[in-house]
Amino acid sequence: MIRRRRRPSSPAEALPDDLLREILLRLPPHPSSLHRVGLVCKQWQRLSTDANFISRFHAHHRTPPLLGYFAFPGTFVPTQVPPCPMPPTLCSLYHWYRERGVYWRGLLDCRRGHLLIGATRLFKFRFVITEFTVFNPMSGVSVCNVTTEPQPGKLIAAAVVVVAGGTNGYSFRLIALFSNYQERRRLSASVYSSDSGVWVNSVMALVTPSPIDTIDHPSTLVGNAIYWLPDGGEILQFDMERLSLAIIEQPPHVDVNRPRRSEGFRRWIVPSLRHGHFGLAILSGNSIHFWVRKTEISNATTWELCKSVQLDRVLPLELKEEHMPSPLMIGFAEESNAIFISTHDGVFMTNIESMKFKKLPITSDQEYCIYIHPYSSF
Repeated sequence: MIRRRRRPSSPAEALPDDLLREILLRLPPHPSSLHRVGLVCKQWQRLSTDANFISRFHAHHRTPPLLGYFAFPGTFVPTQVPPCPMPPTLCSLYHWYRERGVYWRGLLDCRRGHLLIGATRLFKFRFVITEFTVFNPMSGVSVCNVTTEPQPGKLIAAAVVVVAGGTNGYSFRLIALFSNYQERRRLSASVYSSDSGVWVNSVMALVTPSPIDTIDHPSTLVGNAIYWLPDGGEILQFDMERLSLAIIEQPPHVDVNRPRRSEGFRRWIVPSLRHGHFGLAILSGNSIHFWVRKTEISNATTWELCKSVQLDRVLPLELKEEHMPSPLMIGFAEESNAIFISTHDGVFMTNIESMKFKKLPITSDQEYCIYIHPYSSF
């Protein structure tokens, strides 16, 4: 019996570029999605790495996914299940700066997929930050190294703000907050713009009610202002348009002064549940109270309590057990409006509007930390 050989089937015709772009556009917004489809063939690799397509991909998904968070001294803790394959630089930030011989105060800030790291040097018997590095751990590239000018005092806090535009598709600003060496109640700020490449000082100095040594509490960006929360209880605001510092009084009858430094992490600046205002989340006992800062017709500003949430009613654990540490508010993800609560049973996160908590998949040695820097990126 003679068997006839089948003709080899012709390869399937490639999809038109326009149609394939629309398909790829709807992939999950995980960092590995575009990388994996780029391995299929040359056409897919060409389209998935095109700069215009990547911009459309980001605009389509709007909010980058939360990949995890950085805890001291730069350890990355993934929060996705299962964890996405991450670049080595993202998981080993500690080794990244150690290999470069950088002595640092810690991770200063984290925003829109970029980290702000400060390199310290011994100068006149003081460790001072002499260089800032804006680092993209997903690509492993140092976006910019900025040398600080003669500092007006001790650096107590710093923030990075990344905006669209610039020669690389985005630009950034660095905001450095200083306290005077002789008078620690006197604060000033300096702003560096990647567009101009120069430092600009704040309009005038600000005198606080009490001396401020260091602000460990991560900053929050709301609108055109950066906010910090020192241990003393006041709220520091830096207006990036006016280049001005201001003190905002906390809501009345709120006591945030604690005997232990870690207990100060019971409040966080958050975007208000009402558009156009900034708010304050305060953890008191086992309840979170959300306040909003209102501006009246007369331009007078007041605080208004929006809502209160009992944690023991929304968290799947008992919070009133004896000899257990009190819950702490340890982080806030600006991209997803999510707060992070550390308890004796682990770390939980929730959107500030839904208040539906999710326990993060972390190991026992990572459960307790005073504060974190949530990291979101495509």
